[in-house]
Amino acid sequence: MYKKKQFKKSEAHYRKYQHAGMTGKAMDYCHKDLEKYFLLNNKFPKVLEIGAGTSPHINYIEHKYDKYYSLETSKFAIKFLKKKFKKKKIYPIYYNGSKIPFKKKFFDRIIISHVLEHINDPEKFILQAFSKLKKNGILSISLPTDPGLLWRIGRNYIKLSKGYKLLKIADHEYEYMNATEHINSIFNLVAIIDYHFKDFIVSKNYWPFKIEIADLNLFYNVNIKKIN
Repeated sequence: MYKKKQFKKSEAHYRKYQHAGMTGKAMDYCHKDLEKYFLLNNKFPKVLEIGAGTSPHINYIEHKYDKYYSLETSKFAIKFLKKKFKKKKIYPIYYNGSKIPFKKKFFDRIIISHVLEHINDPEKFILQAFSKLKKNGILSISLPTDPGLLWRIGRNYIKLSKGYKLLKIADHEYEYMNATEHINSIFNLVAIIDYHFKDFIVSKNYWPFKIEIADLNLFYNVNIKKIN
């Protein structure tokens, strides 16, 4: 989950942090918002989530599916998912974070939730993931609006309320963690998505204020359809 060794200790506390207080409520709304495009009678036989960690999106999916794969670079997350989601047809798979270990046109839906802000080459990663979709498959992406204005206000609120203590780290470590983990800005990521997929976007939402301005929101959700 975390790239920096000094924050590996925080993995065991991350789930509590993500689901507590205002942070937990915001993340909950973000996941639900990504699903608004889909109908209950929709079915995506093979679903892949990349980088679910200890808070997989599967908890929010209401459409039908046969198999739900989860690619993880964290052995802690693999262990957690296998234990927690035995009854949900979820198949956690460990990989090196580079090459997605599936053939092209294999999945009906791919979910990348709060991942792209962390990786070194997001453009290459998105295109690789898109190639794994079947015709009419959906790529679902969720992003924090870091370093937008409202996001920075939220981060300062966490500092003032000492919410970072749930991660068992100090305030200066919290700032350093954000600086080294969120390496891609929302502005650059949206520009990449629009450049490659502008004509294939079937739904997009900013949350909570819906205005299409990253500075005035906390999250950005988009669903992209592969037409060939």
